[in-house]
Amino acid sequence: MSDTSQYCWVVLCKNHRFHNRQNLFSGHRIPLGETDAFMPPPALSGGLQVRCDDCGQQHSYQAKDVLRTQLELPPSFAPHPLFR
Repeated sequence: MSDTSQYCWVVLCKNHRFHNRQNLFSGHRIPLGETDAFMPPPALSGGLQVRCDDCGQQHSYQAKDVLRTQLELPPSFAPHPLFR
């Protein structure tokens, strides 16, 4: 990873048909908010609606779908309202 990567919460886009054309072996990660290597996952009650920044489709996710990863965030990144 580069020096500008940081930990963030992500979900994998469920639109596999669209994203498999770009990268067959890894899902498209949608960043939700910044974190660190030690913070526990956020307590989410119920579902979470997230729109993909690449394909534009919106899907519902559960708390178990939220993952922590290192990712280089674009300058225009705005956190999901539940992760501010």
